[in-house]
Amino acid sequence: MTELEIPVEGAVLAARLSVPEEGAAPAVVALHGAERGLKDWYLYEHLHEVLPPAGIAALTFDRRGDGASTGESSRGRFELQAEDAIAVVSHISTLPEIAADRVGLWGISQGGWVAPLAATMSDRVAFLVLVASVGVTPGEQMRWTAHFQAGREYGDEAAAGAERIWLLALEWMRGADRAELESAVAEGREQEWWPKAFFPDELPGDEARAEIRAELDFDPAPVFAGVQVPTLLCYGDEDEWIPVPESIAAWQEARPDAEVHVISGKGHEPAVDEQVDPVYERTMLAWLQRFV
Repeated sequence: MTELEIPVEGAVLAARLSVPEEGAAPAVVALHGAERGLKDWYLYEHLHEVLPPAGIAALTFDRRGDGASTGESSRGRFELQAEDAIAVVSHISTLPEIAADRVGLWGISQGGWVAPLAATMSDRVAFLVLVASVGVTPGEQMRWTAHFQAGREYGDEAAAGAERIWLLALEWMRGADRAELESAVAEGREQEWWPKAFFPDELPGDEARAEIRAELDFDPAPVFAGVQVPTLLCYGDEDEWIPVPESIAAWQEARPDAEVHVISGKGHEPAVDEQVDPVYERTMLAWLQRFV
């Protein structure tokens, strides 16, 4: 395993590369979920463990502004993250131990938006492996999550209350008055279900609306439709963070040839207590060995 520093526009990314023992190998570059910005998260480490023995290199890196990577945080800035991903792909494609025309992206959750976006921005991306790739906007995902998680723990009234917070927030970010939302947030903070709404205790100022809307109204469907490379999609049938049927439907409408696998008994991550599911591992390795 080799530690790298990869220069990108305005930052340097701290990266880790594992390669097979011989020959110029295809490679997988891992992209981050919203909360998983460091290169040593267990699902990224899993790639380092299983890919090189299968003849495939693995690269993970600290997201811009996280860990040992420099620059301002790119969290929630999908186009900037995609640009960084392309820069990483371009960098490792110059290495003698990497097959330059066979470098693809692995992404989980938010990375399941960023990786397809990068594939539409550059022909250097040869394939995609996506885990829990969300087929709705981030705002719609948060509305769904709040309704599902509050309702699962506290019942229908809680589900409706948590969902209403997000519906009002989406209206506010598109220009509605903030008074009704502020009132709903103040009332919601007093409820036992409030932590399951996943909403900030204090509403940002109106000057932040445009930036928030740029993130929460990101529509993945046109991006999915623009992807022209082989794509593997893995979902857990018990995902508690995203609407799985709607996400699969979005991909199938945009890219009917994308290969979809739903893993029984798994949630947002293909693991339990950081023990990676063997079905996910076998599925990923078999698909990669067919397509790369």
